[in-house]
Amino acid sequence: MNTQKYFFLVPRLYNAGGVANYYQVVKPHLNNDIQYIYRGKKEIEKHSWLRFINDYFSFIKTIWKAPLKNLVVINTSLGQGSIFRDGFYAWLCPGSAKKIIFFRGWDPDFQQKIDNSEFLKKWVMKTFLTADHIIVLSSKFKEKLIQWGYKKEISIETTLVDENLVKDFDIAQKGNNTKNLLFLSAVTKSKGIMEALEAFQILATRKSELIFHIAGDGAAMPEIKSEIELKKTQRVNLLGYVTGNKKAEVFQTADLFIFPSYHEGMPNAVLEAMAFGLPVITTRVGGLPDFFEDGKMGLFLDNRDPEHIAEKIQYLLDRPELMKQI
Repeated sequence: MNTQKYFFLVPRLYNAGGVANYYQVVKPHLNNDIQYIYRGKKEIEKHSWLRFINDYFSFIKTIWKAPLKNLVVINTSLGQGSIFRDGFYAWLCPGSAKKIIFFRGWDPDFQQKIDNSEFLKKWVMKTFLTADHIIVLSSKFKEKLIQWGYKKEISIETTLVDENLVKDFDIAQKGNNTKNLLFLSAVTKSKGIMEALEAFQILATRKSELIFHIAGDGAAMPEIKSEIELKKTQRVNLLGYVTGNKKAEVFQTADLFIFPSYHEGMPNAVLEAMAFGLPVITTRVGGLPDFFEDGKMGLFLDNRDPEHIAEKIQYLLDRPELMKQI
């Protein structure tokens, strides 16, 4: 009789975000030995400190009641908040459990803080680097963990595209338009949305047929709306958060995907855009440099200056045959 259980510490699946989406997609493919333990904001919640206490208590209760041969996968990011929040989960795991840490995001600025802080370095060593196995989304992340002293196995993985998203998509039906630019992600400054909008504003003065579709929601949305209103920018389509058939429709009608993000693990949105045959203009962040071929899958940005982004977009728009080939 197999007494082993596999526990995955994951965000609540109705939350918007790449990790929640990932585990929503894989859940139907997992067997009964695998159990999700949820953490994060509930739909109706007034006291965040109570949520943390409840989440930790639920985690302890579930893990310590399980068979001794259990395995725990903790999804986290290398960033200011998650390094402490999820470090406690790693610390709370019983010594008898096998522990896997899956770094889904990685903030290079916070990495620098760890390099410069003995306290942070010790915290990482005593929590995450006690894992039996670590999974990352980029070879650079692996190199840094080894530099910090991790001796066990590190796997480089990727995220995924939901097969249901592309099940009705036929690339042969794509038209020859080059007018629909798309940004689809959390609408936050760290995703480069402000620079993407400014780049469109530059191009819109030259190409009156261009349309910029922004799909998603987030903290930068009020500023986006103010910027559009202030500069009286035309042909910006704010779609809000999209999912399911609407999300598929947004990708199908787009011609070019713009994603000048500041830091990532492996951005689902880029993989989804590629699955829909879109040329991608993006930055060298996270795991993208490990597989993304400049000129073949789209174009890498050298910086996030809006003029530079506009130049890269213009370069592809002027070469419809290259866009078709991509």
